[in-house]
Parts: sequence; structure tokens; C-alpha cells
Amino acid sequence: MSLANRVRAVVCGAAVVAVVTVAADTPLTIHGSDQALLRLAWSARPERIEQCRQQTAEELAKLPAHMRQPVVCEGAAARYRLTVVIDGAPVTERVLRAGGLRHDRRLYVVEEIALRPGVTDLEVRFDRDDDGASARAGAVSASPLADVVPAQLSLREQVRVAPREVVLITYAPERRALISRRGSVSAGH
Repeated sequence: MSLANRVRAVVCGAAVVAVVTVAADTPLTIHGSDQALLRLAWSARPERIEQCRQQTAEELAKLPAHMRQPVVCEGAAARYRLTVVIDGAPVTERVLRAGGLRHDRRLYVVEEIALRPGVTDLEVRFDRDDDGASARAGAVSASPLADVVPAQLSLREQVRVAPREVVLITYAPERRALISRRGSVSAGH
């Protein structure tokens, strides 16, 4: 390597180090707004709704002895409707289903909504959404597990939020209820 190439390499290296040093000391604004934030974040196991029926004697006779069950059930995981109302105005309303091809996995709620600083009335509802079909058809809940989300959850709160503050709404399975927590907007937002 010639002397000129070595000088260029040293100059380029020094320039890169200088740029990295200046960039490391430069403040970075991730969230430039003074708005507050409502963050909904939780996961839960959805209720399983089953439709059961009594098998006839003819149906049972066609089955091998070890497969004869007098009652057979078919079912699916329930859908849930998420509704968010801020200061009396609906902001979000959508139907959520569990994950997986057959919707038999956990259900995840992840939503962020900007809030104006000050006093705010919050209402979050998370209700099983079966359009009354299961009640008409005689379907029953087949989810005796404690970690299954209840058919209805709601949280109503009046909060005073500061600029750049986060109000987190999450599901507490041990209380089987929606709860709120608060903090400031992190640099990671």
C-alpha cells in the first residue's frame, strides 16, 4: 500500500470516528408530540363455545364399542368485541378472534390511541361477540379453565393525563378484570 493510500485510510477512519462521536451526543426525539397515549395490551385464552347433541341409537350402533359416546360436541373459540369510548365518543370498535388457523390459540389485544392531556373519561369494554347465535342454538361454554377470559369485561375511569403520559389498560387474570396503569412515554415508543 502506498503512502497516499495509507494517508487516505487514516483520514477516512478519523472522519468516521468524528461523525460517530457527534451522532452519539446529538439528542434524538422519538416522540415529538405532547399528546398522551392510551395503550391497550393483553392476551387471554378465549372461551370455547360448544354445540352438543345426543346421538341416536342407530348412530351409536354404527360405531366401534370404544368410540361410543352418547353425547357429541362440536365447538369453536368465542369472538370478542373491543369497544373504546373516550369522553363519550366511540373511538374503536372491532371484533377480535384468537390466533391460529382454527382460532384455538390465545387472543391478543394491541391498540394505541392518542389522548389529549387533561381530564379524560375512559371506557373500555371487551365482550364476547356471538351475535346471540349460541344462545339460540343452545350452545354452552366448555371452558372451565381459570385462565379463560370472562364473557364480559369493562373498565370505566376518569383520569387526568399529563403530556406524554401513557395510560395502559391490561387484563389481570388473577382478578379476572381489566386494570389501568400509568407511566411516561419511553424513548422506545
